[in-house]
Amino acid sequence: MKEKIKNIFKKLTPWSIDNEFIPIGENTENGKFELLFENKVIGTLEYKNNKWIFKYSDEYKKEKFILPLLNFPDVNKIYEFEDLVPFFATRIPNLNQPYHQKKIDKYKGDKNNLISLLKIFGEKSINNPFELKYS
Repeated sequence: MKEKIKNIFKKLTPWSIDNEFIPIGENTENGKFELLFENKVIGTLEYKNNKWIFKYSDEYKKEKFILPLLNFPDVNKIYEFEDLVPFFATRIPNLNQPYHQKKIDKYKGDKNNLISLLKIFGEKSINNPFELKYS
């Protein structure tokens, strides 16, 4: 049952292409982003050695200007994951829309590369007030 639900979820995710997840590690270069709230750095999202890493910044740990993110409740933990978690992945729109393909072409992006897609689409989101800046 768990696998069936997972397969349904994969088909509905906005970061999939033709109902398939973007291949992680095959065409994704290393990259690092800062997650900001009102120009203050909450933490960093990094992709290296075929895994995603999120950790809170020292600035955030000292000031805690907002509550910790639901997906990352422990501010002292370094979170590692193989797939880009929905909190960040939802910043990438459905790539089957012609407008989005034009934007990828305009910025010389790669639709099979999550770092490239986050650079193009990830900075702002209607889903939350945070900014994700490539660093």
